[in-house]
Amino acid sequence: MSQNISAWFTEKIRDQVVISYQSHGGYLDNTMMRGDVIANTVKFPVAGRTEVYKLSGAIEMVPAGGPGLSTVSMQFEDFEASDWWRTQDAYKSGPNEQAALSTLLVNAVRRKKDNIKLDALAAFAAAGGDVTTLGNGTVRIDLLHFEQARAEMEGAAIDDEVFAPIPAMWSAQLAFYKEYADANWVGLENSPFSKTQRMKMKTVRGITYIVMPDEHFTGKDGTSLYSYMWAKGAMGAETAWDASNVTMTQHTDRQGSPYLCKTGLGAAAIGIQGKGVKRLDYLKITAPARPT
Repeated sequence: MSQNISAWFTEKIRDQVVISYQSHGGYLDNTMMRGDVIANTVKFPVAGRTEVYKLSGAIEMVPAGGPGLSTVSMQFEDFEASDWWRTQDAYKSGPNEQAALSTLLVNAVRRKKDNIKLDALAAFAAAGGDVTTLGNGTVRIDLLHFEQARAEMEGAAIDDEVFAPIPAMWSAQLAFYKEYADANWVGLENSPFSKTQRMKMKTVRGITYIVMPDEHFTGKDGTSLYSYMWAKGAMGAETAWDASNVTMTQHTDRQGSPYLCKTGLGAAAIGIQGKGVKRLDYLKITAPARPT
């Protein structure tokens, strides 16, 4: 009987996790360039620059302009989320409890996928290089700050999708601007984002703003917050395996022979081109204020 419960619930929780993942998704899924996976290593291409040269008419060696393409590589890291499910609960549980357990597992994986990307952005900015910081943590966020960052990217010949996660209070502040307030939350149905993602997105003048929970944002002190803005090709992120791989194992050496439900992911994210990444350092606000 226990084997039947394990097989039945494993399939049922697998379905629940996949459904939860597709209907919610990571807030930052599909916002960074994907790489090439070889074993436990992921490689991201870095586009260089090549110039043409004038033909002299002579039979001579071709002048080499240097490598126009290179790669950045890193190793995957693996993570797990798990929870115990007692045999007594297995016999008594209904659809709500099963859905709740699957949601707990997939939410943990989803949050980790987003935080891996945000941690990579923070590490890239901390390393210096071409990543620049706008603001000093003392000024209230303004739509013009994002416009400045976007224009600096455009001036650096960056022509790509641009993303900017923001806390809900920043979004409330930006809503005083007609451009932001009038933008639709829901994007195209054929976009590479889940429906719930699109409900948290607004695209204004080429910048896709993504409203995320406060827990994803930190600052250098208690009064400011960091956020980031990046061109898709400036950051790389890849997932080797994710929440669809759910296992359920019965442990008969424990009282009641409970089941251990586990899921997880293997993922990696890394900064590639600093000119396509901006760090935003602005005031942590507790209430929106109408601009003067």
